[in-house]
Amino acid sequence: MGLYRGLFKDTHKREYSDRELFDRYVKLIFPYKKRVLLISAFIVISTIADILIPLVFGFTIQELGTPTPEFVIIITSGIAYFVLSTLIWIMFSLRRRQVGRFVPFFLEELRMDIFDNLQEQDMSFYDKHLSGSLNSRISNDALDFGNTTILLTDTIGNLLISIVTFAILVALNPMLAIITVLGIPVLFLLMFSLRKLARRVSRIYRISISDVNSSMVEAIEGIQVCKSYGQETTVSQKFFDTNETYFKSAFRLTSVTHIWRSVLDTITAAILVIIILLGENMIVRGIAEPAVVVVYLLYVQRFFQPIMVLATFLPELSAGMAAYERILEIIDSKPNIQQRSELLEGNVTRGEIEFKDVEFSYRDGEEVLKDFNLKIKGGEKLAVVGHTGAGKSSLVKLLVRLYEYQAGNILIDSKDIRDLNLQTYRKNIGMVQQDVFLFSGTIEDNIRYGSQFATNTEIIKAVEAVNLGEILEYLPNGLQTEVGERGKGLSAGQRQLVSFARALLTDPKILILDEATSSVDAYTEAIIQEALDTLLSERTSIIIAHRLSTILKADRIIVMEKGKIIEEGTHETLLGKKGKYGQLYKQYYEHQRLT
Repeated sequence: MGLYRGLFKDTHKREYSDRELFDRYVKLIFPYKKRVLLISAFIVISTIADILIPLVFGFTIQELGTPTPEFVIIITSGIAYFVLSTLIWIMFSLRRRQVGRFVPFFLEELRMDIFDNLQEQDMSFYDKHLSGSLNSRISNDALDFGNTTILLTDTIGNLLISIVTFAILVALNPMLAIITVLGIPVLFLLMFSLRKLARRVSRIYRISISDVNSSMVEAIEGIQVCKSYGQETTVSQKFFDTNETYFKSAFRLTSVTHIWRSVLDTITAAILVIIILLGENMIVRGIAEPAVVVVYLLYVQRFFQPIMVLATFLPELSAGMAAYERILEIIDSKPNIQQRSELLEGNVTRGEIEFKDVEFSYRDGEEVLKDFNLKIKGGEKLAVVGHTGAGKSSLVKLLVRLYEYQAGNILIDSKDIRDLNLQTYRKNIGMVQQDVFLFSGTIEDNIRYGSQFATNTEIIKAVEAVNLGEILEYLPNGLQTEVGERGKGLSAGQRQLVSFARALLTDPKILILDEATSSVDAYTEAIIQEALDTLLSERTSIIIAHRLSTILKADRIIVMEKGKIIEEGTHETLLGKKGKYGQLYKQYYEHQRLT
């Protein structure tokens, strides 16, 4: 994502209590309360019908045990069983239909919350997070957490069944009811003991998914470098190791949340055997009627089935909440760049720029700019030169507010940029970088990106201003040519010209060229140089360049080293000083004199 992401480790992990997670979850689903209540109503009706079925069987068995059974009662019981079973099926279908409507909308809102928060973050956030990891939060984690809504609705029904069924068991035979519940503490003790383990294992599992996504994205984006150096086997081995780690974490998660259920089955089976033996003994001794014992056993099965679901509820919910934690880490992330409560309009008029005692670092203790001061007049063309790491690109990133500086002030037309409406302010700045990013779509779509409502006349004017029209003639569909993913369908020079047209279309008061012509061929550079007079006319310009021809168009040149300005002046005066600029000129620019 960010240029400096390799410098950072995302060491800060938020910790959320179970209570906090649950409270926020309730607030999250509150807008869907009508659907949740409707689902709950279907569950209640289904539960009542399910509880009545054993009673129907009991009446039937009791009637069949009489010397002269009333077949009307038996037929009525059969009809009642059919009606109740049909009602359960209808309620189940209606409940699933409501869940099918509720969950997708819930996921849509959740993913939009994550995505909107990502849009608000500054570049320091993306330096710390890999794109594959962020993609995993939006897709996998959101989906897994969304499944907890289904889990909770099912749990409501199961909890209701257990409570009502237990009341019936007590009414039928209090002694057997006491024996029945003896195994419940063991089940829930096991459930609570696995809750924290499930949450921890689930978090490791989700991190491994992020690693797989990140590894895949990196491999695809770096495929050309991989093939150029013949490192396909190395990349495949790296992905194999990552994928194997994912497999092991997935196996552990499955073991914790599912395999142990066989232990629960064993416990419940043992309790059922004891109840059957005791019930048989009661029938033999004449203490209980066979019909009552049969009904009791039917209710015991209905009692333990939801208990089994409830026993797995907390581990599975913990797994879902682990996904929710990772989502909240994104949603709760606050950008370093904060808008002040009372903002000035962000329009730029003169384009005067001033850096006053600015201090900036990407990481604590590693300063990039210290006590940095610079004034740029409105309409001035300033070239910035220096070795890699001198702070040139950091300078313009702070101006655009991609990062937040730690001290000092940056003024535009004598107004602190922190007091300006950020969105409006950035529309006054056009920035063209060396590594041009184009979105999938047509050339026209990408030119319009900075000004969605530009007219066709304005687009053509921007195209002609940067001499892009000459190159468009060689493309099959002109402005409607598809650029492909990240603009890979165009050459580096073509992408650069499209970015020039995109910046120019917004008619910015401040134009930043960040090494914008260093990667183009001589022919394309010649075309761009012809357009530079138009590009730079009547606007403040900051030019970070590797090309002498671009630097020569500047009114003033500053030389940066270790975050400070060590020389400034025109090309001729700086050469006459025979200082740092003279060394840079001989090292980088002198051989370009004839180009």
